[in-house]
Amino acid sequence: NRCFLLIFCISTGYVMKRGLLVYFLMLGFLFGYGQQDTLAKRKPGPTDIPNTNLRITPPAYFRAVSEINGFIHPGTSSSITATQVEGTSYLQVAEGLTSEYFKSQGVTLISSENVKTASGMDGMLFIVGFSVASKDSSQKVMQYERLMLFTGDYHRTAWVTANYPVMVKKVIYNVLRESILTVEFKNNND
Repeated sequence: NRCFLLIFCISTGYVMKRGLLVYFLMLGFLFGYGQQDTLAKRKPGPTDIPNTNLRITPPAYFRAVSEINGFIHPGTSSSITATQVEGTSYLQVAEGLTSEYFKSQGVTLISSENVKTASGMDGMLFIVGFSVASKDSSQKVMQYERLMLFTGDYHRTAWVTANYPVMVKKVIYNVLRESILTVEFKNNND
């Protein structure tokens, strides 16, 4: 339907009469609307996370960045990072993450739930919200959300976070959630 509309507008000369602005707006709509499907379909395979014994399947078009132990997607200002904590059960870590604790850290707890990773490990998934002020003269404030997954066993914890602007949540949330739930510990013989 969207392609038919674009072809109709081009063939009738509507785009030429109204200028390139309308043409680019239509293209932006077509590509923006379909981006969620594209991000979900073109996944790379499991990728080792530097400085950890973890691997994850990042979403398509996310670039590995070793300095943050994770991945970024500049087009949506989204990121995934991972940390491994030895000698501590994820249950102990998650137990202390109350709404009061999050509030003391300057973020708001939106929700929490028990989850299972793709490899069958139990975990806790928290969603928190926070604001980031721009550093330029505009002083604009962007609203962000962060998915925080804690999983593992009684001796080690995988802590995976995914940050995204609320304005792109509709496009990126499910893709990020699916990705972070692929986290797994590498076998010691890998």
